[in-house]
Amino acid sequence: MKKTTTAIFAALSAALAIFSLSSCKEKTETLNLLVWEGYADPLFTKEFEEKYGVKINGTYFNTSDDLVAKLKAGGGKSYDLISPSGDMAGFLVQSNMVEPIDISKISSWEDINPTVILDDVEKDGKIYGVPYLWGPDYLIYDGDVFSEAPDSWSVFWNPAYAGKVSLYDDISNIYMIGQMLGLDKNDKTALYSMSDEQLAYAKNELVKLNPFVRKYWASAGELSDLFANREVSIAVGWPLTVSDVNAKGRNLQWTIPKEGCTGWMDRLMIVKGARHAELAMKYLDYITSPKGQALSSEVTLYCVVNPKAKEFESKELQEATYVNELDSFFKKINFWQYVEARDKYNDIWTEVKTE
Repeated sequence: MKKTTTAIFAALSAALAIFSLSSCKEKTETLNLLVWEGYADPLFTKEFEEKYGVKINGTYFNTSDDLVAKLKAGGGKSYDLISPSGDMAGFLVQSNMVEPIDISKISSWEDINPTVILDDVEKDGKIYGVPYLWGPDYLIYDGDVFSEAPDSWSVFWNPAYAGKVSLYDDISNIYMIGQMLGLDKNDKTALYSMSDEQLAYAKNELVKLNPFVRKYWASAGELSDLFANREVSIAVGWPLTVSDVNAKGRNLQWTIPKEGCTGWMDRLMIVKGARHAELAMKYLDYITSPKGQALSSEVTLYCVVNPKAKEFESKELQEATYVNELDSFFKKINFWQYVEARDKYNDIWTEVKTE
């Protein structure tokens, strides 16, 4: 009987220990991010996790439309912070899908360059988005294939590179055709409000390009693999790909063609009804700090919004991300804007890929 009683107590103690461990694990708060690829990298999330004893869970989206679809499906129950670009940030504010942000709790707010604080995320005197990182849609090329930088987007239609081209699987390719037409020389909004005739022209030109395209990439990682495996020699892409591939010993280069380029200004926003809104605010404070910005830039090669980040950046990283020339570089880019006729643009892009 004594042995039986002892065994029962031992079993109960073990069960209580397991329950206690499970309870402790459940108490670990999790911050759920729905962000562009690279925006939940351990290089800069680990320090935050250790400081607050929390876990960061990152989910990546591939396009702005993908972001909205995931957000509508999960909302504040699934996600706390999102990183929309300029083509969706304002839409999310007007659609009441994000919470206002108390900028008094962001210690580096006054250090953020005023140039990158855009009013599309302001409503009724409140701010709904904090600038995070930004950059261009470069023309990326293999430096071992090209002896000099291509000076025009028209290089994609050069038969010499047929089958070696890659484009982003997104309506932003329509913007590229608009720039080749010079539509945004005097009006940057023109790319995002093209007429039916201009859209028909863009479709025709992109259909002509179809046979030259090796693959339409859906994520920066996918494009990196295409370059790493030497499947493509030239593409529309982001600095993250240059960073990833060159870290493996390759020689990718980038350029902004004479027609100009588009780009993205990513904001961090708190999802409406987020379960961990207070923790999200702490993350906003951390990631906009000089060190948080520098680490984010080191991973992605994207441009920072807090110039004090250079205190934590190497000279090479400062040069690669234009931290000392923020204003002048910013002005070279036509940043994505909301497209009222987005469904029409998407329909055209779908038609391009299926013809």
